[in-house]
Amino acid sequence: MQRRAETVALDTLDWPLLRSFGLDLRVRRDDALDPQLSGNKFYKLFFNLAEARALGHRQLASFGGAWSNHLHALAAAGKRYGFATLGLVRGERPATLSEMHRDAQDWGMKLHFLPRSQYPLPGDDLMQSLRESYGDFYLIPEGGSNRAGARGLVVLGQALEAQLAGDYDQVCLASGTGTSLAGVAAGLPPGKLALGFSVLKGEGDLGRQVDRCWRDLGAMGEHHHRLTNWRLMSGYHLGGYGRKLPIFVRHFWQDFEQQTGLRLDPVYTLKLFWGIAQLAQQGYWRPGTRLVAIHTGGLQGRRGFLADEKAWTFGKSPSDKRKG
Repeated sequence: MQRRAETVALDTLDWPLLRSFGLDLRVRRDDALDPQLSGNKFYKLFFNLAEARALGHRQLASFGGAWSNHLHALAAAGKRYGFATLGLVRGERPATLSEMHRDAQDWGMKLHFLPRSQYPLPGDDLMQSLRESYGDFYLIPEGGSNRAGARGLVVLGQALEAQLAGDYDQVCLASGTGTSLAGVAAGLPPGKLALGFSVLKGEGDLGRQVDRCWRDLGAMGEHHHRLTNWRLMSGYHLGGYGRKLPIFVRHFWQDFEQQTGLRLDPVYTLKLFWGIAQLAQQGYWRPGTRLVAIHTGGLQGRRGFLADEKAWTFGKSPSDKRKG
C-alpha cells in the first residue's frame, strides 16, 4: 500500500488566482489512483478489508446515501476482492435508483433502504434482523470513519512526505467525518500542518472527533507536548450536504475547471478549492507558501448533481492537464 501511495501524481496547478497571490499549489491526484477505488476511499477501505478477512468475514456492510462515494467504492472492492456486500441506504427506496446504486447492484451489492429514523445508528434489534435476512457481516461505519479507516490515511500522509521530502508547508483537504484530516495529519512529520475544509453545516463536535482520532492514532508519540498539526477550516460548506449551490459558486466551479482542467465534485473538492480561493484572497498565506491539495476523488457523484441541475451545463468535461 505504501509503495502504491507513493506513486500518485503530484501536479503543479496552473491556477491564475493563486499565482496572482504568489502561492505555489500542487495537487495530489488520489482521484486518479484507481478507476473505482479512488481518493480517500481506497485508504479508508484498505485496513477494513484486511481486518474483515483476518476475522473470517465474507460479507461487508455499510451505510450511505443516494450518491455515496463510500458505498460505490465498497461495492467495487467487494467484487474485486471476493466479498459479498450489503448497502444500508438512507431513506425510502425510490421509484428509480440512482446511477450509483445501479453501479453497486451491478457489482453484486444488495441494497437495503432504511427509514431516516433508523439511520445511521440502527438499534440492536434491527441489526439482528439484518443478519437474519442477509447473514453475518463485518460492519464498516458510514464513510469508513473508524480507526482502520484512519490508519489508511496515515499512510497517505506518510507517502506525501516521502514524495516531497519536506518541500511543502501545508496540506489542504476536504473534511466530512474528520477521519481523513486526522489520519493525514498523523502521518505528517512535526512542523507540517494539515488544513481540513469542513463540508458540513453546523459541524458540532467535529473538532473534538478529529482530535480524539488524531490522538488515538498515536500522533503525539512520546512527545506529549507536541502541538496539534491540524486545523479545521469552517465556513466553506456552501450550505452543507445536498444543498443547491449559489450561482456565483457554480460560476467559480465552471471557471476553475476551464482554467485548470481539473474536475471537481460538488460535495467535497469543490468546497476545498472554494475555501482555498477565499483564504488566498483574504491574505491568509504569505506569498511563497507551498501548498498541497489532496484530491480525494468522489467524481462519480457529479452525476447526481448534474442530473438535478439540468439547466446548468459545463459543456464537455475538460481533459485533465498533467503538469510538473
